Amino acid sequence: MIFKRIFFLLILTMSFVSYGQEMNVKGTVFDSTGNIPLYNAMVMGVRIEDSVLLGFTRTDKDGKFTLRGFEVDTFSLIIEHPSYDEKIYYMFGHKDNYDITIPSIVMPPKSQELEEVVIYAYKDPIYYKGDTLIYVADSFQVAEGAVVEDLLKKLPGLSVDQDGKITSQGQEISKVLVDGDEFFGSDPTIATKNLGADGIEQVQVYEKENDEGIGGDDEKIKVLDLKLKDDAKKGYFGRISGASDFAQTPVDGGDNQFPNDAFYEGELLLNKFNGSQKLSVFALTSNTPRSNFGWGDMNKFGLENERGGGSRWNPQANANTSGVPQTLKAGVYYSDKFGKKKQTKVGFNYSYYDDRLDANSASESQYFLSDSTYFTDDSTRNYTSNQSHRINLNFETKLDSLTTFRIKPSFTIDKGITEDYEGSEFYDSNRDTTLITSVRNNNDSEGITVGGYASINRKFKKKKREMELRYDISLIDNKTDGFLDSRSTFYSTALPTDSTVQQKINNNANSSHYVTLGYVEPLSSKFKLENEYLFEYGFGNQDLETFNADTITGAYTLFDSTFSNIFENTRQQHRLGSELVYETRTHTISAGVYVRNIDIENYNIIIDTTIKQNITNVLPRFRYTFKPSMSKRFNFNYRTSSSQPSINALAPVPDNSNPNRIQVGNPDLKPNYTHNFNLMFNSWKAISGRYVYAGSNVTYTNNAFGTQTYYDEYGRSQTKTVNVDGNMMGFLFSGAGLPFNGRMIVLEPGINASYIRNVNVIRTQISAAEFLDQDNVTTNYALTPKLDVRFNLFGDSLEIGLKSSYSYNNAVSSLNKTETPYSIQTYGSNIKWRFPKGITVGFDGTYTINDQPGEGFYDTEFLVLNAQLSKKFLKTQNLEVALIGNDLLNQNINARREINANVVTDYRTTIISRYFLLKVTMRFNNRRTKEEDNYGLH
Repeated sequence: MIFKRIFFLLILTMSFVSYGQEMNVKGTVFDSTGNIPLYNAMVMGVRIEDSVLLGFTRTDKDGKFTLRGFEVDTFSLIIEHPSYDEKIYYMFGHKDNYDITIPSIVMPPKSQELEEVVIYAYKDPIYYKGDTLIYVADSFQVAEGAVVEDLLKKLPGLSVDQDGKITSQGQEISKVLVDGDEFFGSDPTIATKNLGADGIEQVQVYEKENDEGIGGDDEKIKVLDLKLKDDAKKGYFGRISGASDFAQTPVDGGDNQFPNDAFYEGELLLNKFNGSQKLSVFALTSNTPRSNFGWGDMNKFGLENERGGGSRWNPQANANTSGVPQTLKAGVYYSDKFGKKKQTKVGFNYSYYDDRLDANSASESQYFLSDSTYFTDDSTRNYTSNQSHRINLNFETKLDSLTTFRIKPSFTIDKGITEDYEGSEFYDSNRDTTLITSVRNNNDSEGITVGGYASINRKFKKKKREMELRYDISLIDNKTDGFLDSRSTFYSTALPTDSTVQQKINNNANSSHYVTLGYVEPLSSKFKLENEYLFEYGFGNQDLETFNADTITGAYTLFDSTFSNIFENTRQQHRLGSELVYETRTHTISAGVYVRNIDIENYNIIIDTTIKQNITNVLPRFRYTFKPSMSKRFNFNYRTSSSQPSINALAPVPDNSNPNRIQVGNPDLKPNYTHNFNLMFNSWKAISGRYVYAGSNVTYTNNAFGTQTYYDEYGRSQTKTVNVDGNMMGFLFSGAGLPFNGRMIVLEPGINASYIRNVNVIRTQISAAEFLDQDNVTTNYALTPKLDVRFNLFGDSLEIGLKSSYSYNNAVSSLNKTETPYSIQTYGSNIKWRFPKGITVGFDGTYTINDQPGEGFYDTEFLVLNAQLSKKFLKTQNLEVALIGNDLLNQNINARREINANVVTDYRTTIISRYFLLKVTMRFNNRRTKEEDNYGLH
């Protein structure tokens, strides 16, 4: 036995030597009797040195196979068949020993016990463990110094866009974790763009309950969890970088020039890991397009307007930062586990954000009514400055072997300034000017948000029996001081001018408290009953005071009751439900029903009126999962939900912050009722890396929150939120990955389609006291096929990517049967070539064509070309100097089309275009050689 151990250890110590000759292994596989050839047995070649898959094939109907296509190497030949135990041969490749024939391979029966022998087992690069999809990181080759984002782009079924947003099998990843914990809270790009790929052992993708889903919202979210190698959990590592163009550079936005200081970027990330203890500090500052908000922050902190890119359903939206940005981000992260068995976990995260954006934009809009059409030209200048302090805490401990206590509070302090100007010109259907306006809004805001939850979970000795009590809280308190100055010039009235100058004080507060009790009772080995009760108490108030100027003193002391309001909203909710779950290895079926009663009271203090509502909903849900194998999944999910309108939608006071587009709340609004159908299929061939996925999502909403809009004779609008029936969104998506020649070439075709139906109400005045309400149904169809091709050549030294997509969109309005078709074509490529001595050259370019978009689109064709040249220095190659060129041809623009109800709007926004940076990056850690330096940052 000792000789076998020595034999296998000798195999492992052999180094890889390339002889320029390809291996050619042939053989015949038989069943355990040695008489019957085995069909469809899997044959794999796995390099012993690093467990990288070299090639694979399957046996034909005669049990024969030929494995070729990789250079001479020392590797394991593994034969697998579901009816037998695996068979392993160890191959010593040599220039004189590359053509090998094994005439008879007899598979061992599953019942056979193997001798004690050292076997270094190979794991598939992709496999399932329960419902968790696991990628073995070392099975996917990345360049030296690569970060996690580079690794994710190599994983079949995962995609990462240029803003760092991740999707898996067409579904968006909602959260990125490191060893099961959030890394710097809501901005996952700090982990994906900075942590070294060589420190990752596994990348896991799974679904989990949304911990931040306040009010017992048990909607599952998709999570990506980066599991670190043991060695990567010890020591310190980090990166510091700085870049500048060393010049006073005008920011070129095409038609506009904004003087600006030299472009700059700076980053600092320090990490000290010691087992379960993790301490990290980061800082980032920039005034380039990298100043985009992290995609996690957009959802969590209400920054949807800053989302730079489009979605799968709106591919024409460019991923450019709008305007001239300036950002400073800094923070500290700490987590650790304590106790004899590390059963107590604590976490702390503090972040400071200072974001500024100066944006100029122009837009043209066309309003389609039943008997007329209006046009507007708008030019806007928006300056925003936001500062935010965010603290997240986490504490989890086991009170005993069956009981777990968790508490996760969060605190945010925000302060913001906005200065907005909008100049508008209104035209009639003949394009004659009817009105010119200018509107200035200045706002100074500050707010405090407190949130989080506490829970206690109790398991029982009876398997799968479980009970959890949870309390959620959300407290929001905001105060805004505003100033409005609006001037109007009319071209068809006896009163040629009008003005509004006001001071506004707006205090908004909202508190929500939720208590949820859940209990799971196993009925048998396959059945269980899940029960839940939820109670909510919520209170919101809006105190808006508007003052006009005293004509004598000029002071804002004249109270304006028309645009002032004190409004309170109180709600109590009870929800009770049960789900019956049937679960086997291949099938999971869950069916249940919830009953919800909500009592709402809306109180208008100024006019002393109260509107009370008491609504009971029945909310059924159904879920089915079919897992025919570890590499295939089919999911169907149907659920219903009901959400309440916001206090701004309820408060019955006109919002005249833009007098051309006044919005009014509606205290009679009812909660909506939504049906959601979701279908998903995916399949992998783990060894080859081939995958395919397809899915659909349909949402149908009654009592949806729509708009009732009245247009005056100039085209100015007054909009009120109303309940409408029949809103619908339907999406279809599909994609595949088809690798060839050992993944040197990967084709990734895909297609997306959408159908959106929105109902809104257009109000027309037909007499002095009579109005006519007409439903306007807008249907929007979109179809977007795409094809991406990736090449990995010369051992990944050369990476080439090609991409193309064509998006066709058509919106139809029922009110006047108007159609507004348009299409977007996108073609792109990227090249990264790594040369000896640490030299890397990279290019990427995107060519965009906006076909027949209408008069409002500007510069309908443009090519954006970027380039980078870098060189690494020092023995460890931890010092890198790079020259970066952005938009070399100076053509980048932000032009897009939006269709909303009966309005079609074309936008163009000034953005940062051509600039150059000289960037220096220094990586460091506590390792001394290049070979030991692979867990650092890039």
